Amino acid sequence: MAVGGKRAIGVAVALAVVAVGAVLVRGVAQDRPPAWVDKGADWPAQKSQLQAFGERYKTSWELFQRLREAAGGGKNPAWAQMSEPAYDWSGVYTRTGGGLEFDADLAGRPPKPEYYAGVAKGEPGTTTAQLTPAGRAVYRTKADQLGRTGGEYDPISDCRPPGVPRWVTEPFLHEFVVTPTQTWLINEMVNDVRRVYTDGRDHTPEEDAYPSWNGDTIGFWDGDTLVTHTRYLHKGQYQRGLQPDYSEQTTVVERWHKVDAKTLQSDMWVYDPVNLAKPWYTRQSWTQLTNDDKSLRLRYWDCRENENNAIEKKSDGTSEFKPFDFEQAPKQ
Repeated sequence: MAVGGKRAIGVAVALAVVAVGAVLVRGVAQDRPPAWVDKGADWPAQKSQLQAFGERYKTSWELFQRLREAAGGGKNPAWAQMSEPAYDWSGVYTRTGGGLEFDADLAGRPPKPEYYAGVAKGEPGTTTAQLTPAGRAVYRTKADQLGRTGGEYDPISDCRPPGVPRWVTEPFLHEFVVTPTQTWLINEMVNDVRRVYTDGRDHTPEEDAYPSWNGDTIGFWDGDTLVTHTRYLHKGQYQRGLQPDYSEQTTVVERWHKVDAKTLQSDMWVYDPVNLAKPWYTRQSWTQLTNDDKSLRLRYWDCRENENNAIEKKSDGTSEFKPFDFEQAPKQ
């Protein structure tokens, strides 16, 4: 073979190696978990990337495992670090924006009667969730109910906990307690505590598990970010109004991060094969309230203490308070 021919083959081989290397590097980069991003002017584009990242994984467990692998297994902060800003989540918080919308970016869009009618007839609606046919059917039924009656019955009217994922939308006081091996996510409503175990344990074995309102949550620390995985949940609805339902097959991955001195946020990917055609990504946020006089505190909550809180479901699917007065009930 001529020298020129050998040189051309060598160049071709070198170019092929470079091309393959570029493809491999690109593949690794695409699979690399996105770093935490603050919400800014480019948030819609950033949000789309976070949604797409969740869609790469068939299950939430695969996503959680990828995040843990990227974090080198994670490393818990030490007790001596608990006073550092990244891990000091002390204070009293409330949800930031969003109203009762699960996707806070949809806040401030009060629907009109014709909107409900359109969704009931098959229009997509404003939800950012990508629904299965079953999930869409439930969504349309809710639209029909709200359009015809203007009301609904909220299942938590009987004092049951909101449950996860709905937990993140409740507009009540919250506290957050971080320790090296556990983190407690506390909602004043019905004395609701989510425990995140970061001591290396796995989920409860399936043969010993059963659905509960907040499920079973394990996690790890990736630097200053708490990554969690939740399973074994009760079915429920994301909130009142025209929002989807979730099933007992729902699982959740969250990345909790303290953004600044007064803001705690979480990336949240919800997987539900019954209602969601693709995982649903949202950014959740809580703001620390000014409490210089220490008057704000979480108090014990039992909505059954006042008999005037009793709510009845009406025949049209709406609800109302039972007749009540302000007379003292006779002693038994």
